[in-house]
Amino acid sequence: MDLFLNLYSLLFLTSYISWIVFSRKENLQLTKLASAGMSISVLLIIIRIFMLQTDFGLILGAFVIFSFLSILTGMFLRSKELTMESTSYFLILLIIFCIRSFWYEPYQIPSRSMVPGLQVGDFVLVNKHSYGLKFPGYYFPLTEVVEPKRGDVAVFMPPHSLCKVKPEEARPDLASLTVSESQNFLMNFLSQQEKKCSKFGIKYVKRIIGLPGDHVEIKGYKIYVNGEQVISRLINNENGEIYYQDELGGKTFLSRRMNIKENESHEWHIPEDRYLAIGDNRDNSLDSRAWGYVSKEYLVGTADYVWMSWTSFSEFPSFKRNKRIK
Repeated sequence: MDLFLNLYSLLFLTSYISWIVFSRKENLQLTKLASAGMSISVLLIIIRIFMLQTDFGLILGAFVIFSFLSILTGMFLRSKELTMESTSYFLILLIIFCIRSFWYEPYQIPSRSMVPGLQVGDFVLVNKHSYGLKFPGYYFPLTEVVEPKRGDVAVFMPPHSLCKVKPEEARPDLASLTVSESQNFLMNFLSQQEKKCSKFGIKYVKRIIGLPGDHVEIKGYKIYVNGEQVISRLINNENGEIYYQDELGGKTFLSRRMNIKENESHEWHIPEDRYLAIGDNRDNSLDSRAWGYVSKEYLVGTADYVWMSWTSFSEFPSFKRNKRIK
């Protein structure tokens, strides 16, 4: 556990116990002070959680359990005020926890890897049940896993963002690569993992290009899935930015290119329970080309809707880009 997180949790627990003691003694001033301590410690805990990139669903779950125990404490102490306060928090937290963990979760786009469809600052709703329900934070399946489809805009934990994942798990076919290809992959993967990994991983959003058993090739900007080229039509070519309309898996979407990877070449024979994920912004995306396959175990859901855009704190949130994600 993180030292600061432990300290903030201890501050919250101390403030909570103090609140009970002072409220029973009907010391209004000290009760308010203890209540302020709880509010400050909760804020510090939330900030620390985001800094550590810990799964927020787990923390919500912990607060739900704590508020339920607080109800029992209030009943044991015969404190009507504590019981009523805890019950109100318990119901609110339980509803938020269930919605966020099993229905829809908000997620903000942090990079330009999915331009033009998704822009930096877009807030999307992630459908948490599209690939089956999982226990928050630990990816333990609660229902049967639903297979992704080609063309899905999926949210997942890439292998390099999880400290426990080894390069061989990210590329089970590593032994089939040439010596130079395998060495290059190992060097890049371990370097990225050292910079970005955490216990619970970091959510990425990319488009699913290949499914288990598929043979996928990328030659420049041409993508071949099982020998068939993905349909791609030029839409716009201005100021060095080129936009194409692609068709994959019955879905039509825009991709962006800058003609800086025309000589790029990749080939994959996708193993069981693995998926190939590529960003729509083909020249500015850290994806399967760099860190390997997406594991079925770490699928989170599909990005279904853009519901708000907020590019910086100096601007007001905008709802002009609200749309269903293709």
